[in-house]
Formats: sequence, structure tokens, C-alpha cells
Amino acid sequence: MTRDAVTRDAVTLWGRVSGGCRARRAYAGVMPDLAPVFAELRRRLSAHEDVFTVSTNITDANRPVSRKVDDASPGDTYMLLGAPHEKYPDGMLFAGVKQQKRYVSYYLMPAYTEAGVAGGISPELRKRMQGKSCFNFTRVDEGLFDELADLTSRGRDAYASKGWLAR
Repeated sequence: MTRDAVTRDAVTLWGRVSGGCRARRAYAGVMPDLAPVFAELRRRLSAHEDVFTVSTNITDANRPVSRKVDDASPGDTYMLLGAPHEKYPDGMLFAGVKQQKRYVSYYLMPAYTEAGVAGGISPELRKRMQGKSCFNFTRVDEGLFDELADLTSRGRDAYASKGWLAR
């Protein structure tokens, strides 16, 4: 396939806007029911509430100089915060679950901050990874959720070894 053919196909799939930037077209498919995914990930993460501080306000994980909102986020956010730190007086983010528009995100900061935690992730779970500490899901997958629960436990152990647990 020639370069022009590839470019033409990309333009057909993504569309073009001025300046050569790509813009996605509106999602035409059926939106998945994400409530069960959020509920299951939240249930699994809540097993660690005993040593972390629960928050539903996403700005609680912000630095002191960042914008802070007193209102809790909608019912689609659940976070666990570790021990307070000079950069994060409300506590450092350990993990969180957030329902987005098209998927549910599971954030696990030890996967980013602790080198040994993310080692050995299966190729299936790695496909769900966006960036270094975020996993996106559109349906409940017990096998991947079990692996994520194990990863979360390893992250908890790493936080405990550094004294970063909230209690």
C-alpha cells in the first residue's frame, strides 16, 4: 500500500480539520452499560479501605497550589488516598476508579511509582493499560480483575514498606 493510500484511508476514518489535525467523528455505536464495571472495580478496591482514606472528591489528590473544590465528584468517582505528604496534604493517591463516558478507568499509582509492582503484567491486562498507571475497561472481566486485584495488593505492600499508608 502506498503512503498516499494510507493517508487517504486515515482521512476517511478520522476526517481532517484545518491545519491537518485529526478529529474523531461522533461515536455511533451503542454505549456499553458501565455501572456493573464501576461497581465491581470499586468493590475490589474497597478491600483496602482499612489502611487508606476514602475520597470521592477528585481534587483531594491535588497539590496545595492546585485548584480545590469542596463538593464531592459525582457518584462515578472512588479513590483511596495514602498518608499526607508535603506535596499532597490530603494524602497521596494510591488508587481510584472513575467512570468515564465510554469506559471505566482504574488508576493504580504504584504501577507507576514502584518499579517491581507492574512487572509481569499479562499481555491481556497490558492491552487495557493507558499510560503507566491507568487501566480502562468496558465490561466485567473476572480474570483481568483478579490480576488487577493482585497488582493492587502488591502496590499496597510497596506503599506499606515506605510508610505511605494512611493508618
